[in-house]
Amino acid sequence: MDLEIKKEVNGTTLTMSLSGALNKITVSVFDKEFSAASTGMKNVILDFSGVFYMSSAGLRSLLQASKQMEQQDGTLTVFHPQPSVMDVFEMTNFMRFIHIVREGEEPEVEAPATLEYYPLRPIQRWMTDTHFKKAKSTMMNTGALVRLDPAVDLERLADAVNGVLSAYDIFRCRLVFHPETGELCQRFDGEVAKIYVESLSEEAFEKRRQELRQPYGLIDRPLHRIHIIKTPSSQHLYMDFYHIIMDGAAIVLLFWREVEKRYVHGNDSPKTGKRQAASYAEYILEESRIGEDELKDARTYWLDMLKGFDKKLHLPPMDGGNPADGVEHEMETPIHNIEKSFFKDKKYSENTFFMAAAMLAITSLSGGKESILSWVHNGRVTSAERRLMGLMLDQFPIRWDFDRDISVDEFLQGLEARTVEGMKYRKGMDVVYEEGLEQDCACFILQKGSMGRRGVAKLGDTQVVIEEMPANEISAAENTLDIELNAHDDGTYSLVLDYDPSCYSRHAMEEFTRRFDEMTRKMQEGSKMLSEVRNGGTQAV
Repeated sequence: MDLEIKKEVNGTTLTMSLSGALNKITVSVFDKEFSAASTGMKNVILDFSGVFYMSSAGLRSLLQASKQMEQQDGTLTVFHPQPSVMDVFEMTNFMRFIHIVREGEEPEVEAPATLEYYPLRPIQRWMTDTHFKKAKSTMMNTGALVRLDPAVDLERLADAVNGVLSAYDIFRCRLVFHPETGELCQRFDGEVAKIYVESLSEEAFEKRRQELRQPYGLIDRPLHRIHIIKTPSSQHLYMDFYHIIMDGAAIVLLFWREVEKRYVHGNDSPKTGKRQAASYAEYILEESRIGEDELKDARTYWLDMLKGFDKKLHLPPMDGGNPADGVEHEMETPIHNIEKSFFKDKKYSENTFFMAAAMLAITSLSGGKESILSWVHNGRVTSAERRLMGLMLDQFPIRWDFDRDISVDEFLQGLEARTVEGMKYRKGMDVVYEEGLEQDCACFILQKGSMGRRGVAKLGDTQVVIEEMPANEISAAENTLDIELNAHDDGTYSLVLDYDPSCYSRHAMEEFTRRFDEMTRKMQEGSKMLSEVRNGGTQAV
């Protein structure tokens, strides 16, 4: 994704026409060209009609360019951005900082406030830049519509939710642009709106459900939506969080458990706990101060892990999709040939087993002799991190060479050891996120119990049921193929594939599911050799 720049000078007005992507890789070209060409100019026009992608690094460069023009009493104007780039400007409320000319619009420009700023964690920046590619999608909406038992006291529930929201600084998080550097960053002093019980008609409830499916506006706005709703026939809690502030473990294992505890015991009960809630902002600052020497070995580890990556070898064969399938990009299939009891006393985890099945299915279909998969961990390793409400997600690349034929048990134990090794180097993952080194890997995640799509959770003496997950318009990770293995509370499993329909047809995903199911069946015989597991099925299509 190169950037081409053409310049034209007319008196003290400079017009720079940009074509390509303005991202972390190309901003240095823009910065150098702009700094040299704009010196002495009173007006600079940036023609964005040829720019098809804008990352947070590009936004930062625009803010710095604007500041340079202010210092020389000049003006900076962005002309004619493409719809995809204008979506980013609108999502970030960038018109507050830069004059953008689009037909029929003259946005107001406001000066940013003086605030206390915190850097984005590498995983947060990666997620945000991923979203910028499709700014008006709901790919980063992470929540659910939960049906409540009629016995639930809604006012008591509202008090419990408000108690949690006020206790943790992550819910005061706002994304902002730093006024000095132009860097996209965050602050933790935003107001948290109080949650009240709403009584709605069935029609109004349906309208609200549609409204809540909209994408988030990002800059200096709340990054969560919570509603407690009573209709003539039901009671519901809708909770949704923008992904860069919360992950699945934070929502289920921390937020919901804390809400349930406060619902049962009250906000001021000794059983609720008087301990100061762990601060996400303080964790970010501590993490940002890790020295370069400490990170060097970890970054080298990940660069070596991903050396020679070729998505043609590490993804199932692409068939170009099938327009007749429409825009559908997700399918869920029960996995019948394995039960949870299989993992008792094993020297490897469920996560490792099913991740191995995915790697074997891909290599079996592609004919490759090695596999690189990106697997998701909740990011909480230490006791302090396990109490942190906020995004602690890690997405680890893992690589395996199948040249040496070993038994299934040796493979699984070796893969387990490799996951443990990778987690030792997790702080150096910034090089992977910032350089987009694993963006074409298939992504794997194991979801357990109530974190899955058919989950239930406890609320006092009742159970709540996940009725509807957010209908993400586009794959959340944008990894071409997301592989989700749901381990349900009843001991059963299901495989969910979230795929790019321009790359894969539903038929291709059905073939992958069949091959995955075949691998899980064969791998239960630990003495079987990998060559027999990989090559004993039908040939790749």
